[in-house]
Amino acid sequence: MHYNIYEPSHELATIVRKYFVITDVNVIESMLFLPNGGNFLIFNRGIKGFTKLHTGEAHDILQGYSIGMKASKAKRITLDKNNNFNNMPLPIILVELLPIGYYKLFHKDASILTKGHISIENDIIDVYFSKLYTHDTLEEEIEYLNRSLKEMDIANNNIHLLVEGIVDSIINKHHFEVTVEELMLEFNYTRKTMERQFKKTIGLTPKNFIYVAKFCKTFLKYVEEAKKLKDIEYLYSDNAHFNVVFQNITGFSPSELFNDVVNHNDIQIYQMKQTRSK
Repeated sequence: MHYNIYEPSHELATIVRKYFVITDVNVIESMLFLPNGGNFLIFNRGIKGFTKLHTGEAHDILQGYSIGMKASKAKRITLDKNNNFNNMPLPIILVELLPIGYYKLFHKDASILTKGHISIENDIIDVYFSKLYTHDTLEEEIEYLNRSLKEMDIANNNIHLLVEGIVDSIINKHHFEVTVEELMLEFNYTRKTMERQFKKTIGLTPKNFIYVAKFCKTFLKYVEEAKKLKDIEYLYSDNAHFNVVFQNITGFSPSELFNDVVNHNDIQIYQMKQTRSK
């Protein structure tokens, strides 16, 4: 088994999408992480490497516990060859946060996440994560994280934010076929206020959020269900438009990535990891 996936507790339904636990380091470099507006908490115990975009931009993976960056491009992970792979401290626990998850847990401006990874502060680690990796089973580790993240949420006295309603409308009401101007009218927001709130709580502008989230949803329908673009509810104007967006976000053409993922299994898409491997 190369990885395990765990669902969060229901109390974290607006914060955590899932827990992704890597138990075999060989799976890491084959994975492609599509942008979807969210990001990760990374509980690293000494693994060295970097995340890289197809544009050439790269960011070191921080030692210790950190918060992963948000990007509008797909990301790959490359491990430092100086790692001692025989003694690599596994498992690696990643917590995939929903787009607003970082803001709810840390109550800080999410726009900083577009600049790179940031370390989790020591006082937060001491209070909430000091007992991680001390339990006997992965299930106990996940339950500990469930409790810790719930405590962080309660400590911030979080309420339902208007931005959450806008995100829900974008996805479930409009299926991404909506403009910022239409959202302004629907929620009685000025453009300046809406963009400020999106950047603060999600880290992206409304337009960028729609762009990356729509692509991720479309890609999964395109690959997992082998649907043609005309049959997908998240529409692009034509194949040429989809190809341009696809190339811009992943660095691949649709046929190239489809071949690597489906036919050759050279690349594994993180968002397609919905069940545990056998």
